[in-house]
Amino acid sequence: MHSLQALVKPFWQIALFRAGPDSLPDSRPLLALAMAAYMAIDIMVILALYPRHALPPLLLVDVGFLILWCAGLLRLFGFGARLQQTLTALFGTGALLQLLAFPFSAWPVFGTGVDIPLLLRALVSVGILLWSVSVYGHIFAQAVSRTLGVGIAFAIIYFIVIYQFAGQWAQA
Repeated sequence: MHSLQALVKPFWQIALFRAGPDSLPDSRPLLALAMAAYMAIDIMVILALYPRHALPPLLLVDVGFLILWCAGLLRLFGFGARLQQTLTALFGTGALLQLLAFPFSAWPVFGTGVDIPLLLRALVSVGILLWSVSVYGHIFAQAVSRTLGVGIAFAIIYFIVIYQFAGQWAQA
């Protein structure tokens, strides 16, 4: 338990705006672990909210676009060397925030008999979404050495693209 706590703590520090992606080690194993956690939680979310056949394209677009968007931004601003730490921060904090949001967004799917009012679920989900945009914005801003406003603008674009794509599958 202690080692899991030690592993998660740096990502919480970033999610709470107490640290940036540069606080993480530049480590391929840590990136692989953060990415695996992100993908595992993403798979749970996708399978709970979308048709089963939507899993491969949604997972590919979510993970692939995040990598491409991040790499493009870092190269555009001349900070390509920060890619590994930045992706580690995005995947690690993304996994934590998705895990927090999952029970509220997927509650009706479980049919547990405990009724959480729709308004409460919606408010919590929107709150976590806004927190996620802010955290990704914080990470992007730190990674490209720009203001938080610029970072949040990049995060908003990322989330709009991902939600637009996911919305197409929700209608299918």
